[in-house]
Amino acid sequence: MGMIRGFLPLCAILLVACETPSTAPPPPFTPVGDVQQLMEMVIDPAADIVWEAVGTIVTFDGTEEIFPRSDEEWSTVRNSAMVLAESGNLLMVGDRAKGEGPWMIMSQALVEAGMVALEAAEAQDPEAIFGVGEQIYNACETCHILYWYTEEDAVIR
Repeated sequence: MGMIRGFLPLCAILLVACETPSTAPPPPFTPVGDVQQLMEMVIDPAADIVWEAVGTIVTFDGTEEIFPRSDEEWSTVRNSAMVLAESGNLLMVGDRAKGEGPWMIMSQALVEAGMVALEAAEAQDPEAIFGVGEQIYNACETCHILYWYTEEDAVIR
C-alpha cells in the first residue's frame, strides 16, 4: 500500500508535466494609420526614393547618369525597398485588408516588387533598380485603379 501511495503522486506529477503548456494570447494588433496614411507617409515616400535613385537626365549640356554612388546612398535605397515590401504585408492585415481577392493579390505584388528592389539594392545594381521601378509602379497603379481613383479620374485618364 505504501508503494501505491508513492506511485500516485508520481503519476499526478507526470500528468501535469506532460500537459501542453498554455500559450499566452499574442499581443493585440494595434494599427496606427489607415490605408491613406500608409500611402502618404510610408509607401509613397519609399517608392519615390527607389524611383528617383536611378535615371538619366539629357540636356543641351550633356547627359547625367543618376545612381547611388556611396554605401550610404545604397543603404537608403535598400531601406526604402524593405519599407515597400513590408508595407505590402501591412496592407493585408486587419481592417486594411479588403477581402481575399484583388486587394490581396496587389498587396502581395507590392511585397514581391519590394523584395526584388531589396535584392537589387543589396547587389548595388542600378539597372535592376531601374527595372524594378516599373514593377513597383504597376503594383501601385493597378491597385489605385480599382480602389482609389474616382469615376472622374477615369474620365481624365
